[in-house]
Amino acid sequence: MRRYHRVISFVIGIFLTLITVTGILLHVREFMEEEESERSKPSLNLAQGLPPEWATALSKGLQAVYAQDPNVRIERIRIDVEGEKPRLVIQSGAGEERKNYIIGMDGTILKAQKPEKNLLLRLHTGEIIGEAGEGLNMLFGVGLLALLITGFVMLVDYFRAAPDSKTAIRRIFGLK
Repeated sequence: MRRYHRVISFVIGIFLTLITVTGILLHVREFMEEEESERSKPSLNLAQGLPPEWATALSKGLQAVYAQDPNVRIERIRIDVEGEKPRLVIQSGAGEERKNYIIGMDGTILKAQKPEKNLLLRLHTGEIIGEAGEGLNMLFGVGLLALLITGFVMLVDYFRAAPDSKTAIRRIFGLK
């Protein structure tokens, strides 16, 4: 059992290292972005409603989006407030059909693009190599399950071979 556990742990260890490092980097980046956004938040009270020029731009932008595709399904409208002028983003569709429309303050579509996940997130999830990456993720998940099972069996063997539980615990943690 120990031989299987070591072979599986070597292969899965490479994967776990990749997942761990990219996960840590994602959390650090998120923390830094959160800290940056806290510092640069302008004071703006939207409780009284949108300023008229923003509402007009958003209305014209929606009309432009519907003119491009009358069957489009709007999922979300986001207003990014940075500095004096906001950035209006209309998100449409779901899955592969998803698009982000960036609307100018005059109501025109400045950019229409599919949202892309950043490289670090795609590497973390395995999407960077497509469906093969998703398959490998599942395979490595099964490998982790095998590590848990073989480790548990080894743990039970330690307890069975030891004269008492105190000795078994010392052996498990490498104490003499």
